[in-house]
Amino acid sequence: MADDRFYRALASSHRRRLLYYLLDHEETTVEELASVLSGWEATTAGTMYETEDRSALRLRLLHSHLPQLAETGLITYDSNAGTVRLEPLHPRVTHVIQQSVEAERPEGLG
Repeated sequence: MADDRFYRALASSHRRRLLYYLLDHEETTVEELASVLSGWEATTAGTMYETEDRSALRLRLLHSHLPQLAETGLITYDSNAGTVRLEPLHPRVTHVIQQSVEAERPEGLG
């Protein structure tokens, strides 16, 4: 899956973090993803978590991030159930996802 669509999918920190989260949780809901990713973003930025941030991120997930990842074949998104599932990934793809997220962590966060 090392094609342009894959790298475009990883161009967004939200999509990288979403995939990273799914590596450990395999299936989750859109609501949980919005909460986790909003909190992650606030922690990384050193700011407070805001409900408005979560709502805005939820909309971006629904209208941009999830459809793009589903189109790329990295996830399955069931819009009726509101669930997101990680598709089986080649070990190299898993490694790229892990390394890309770990490389962006601020010093002291591990």
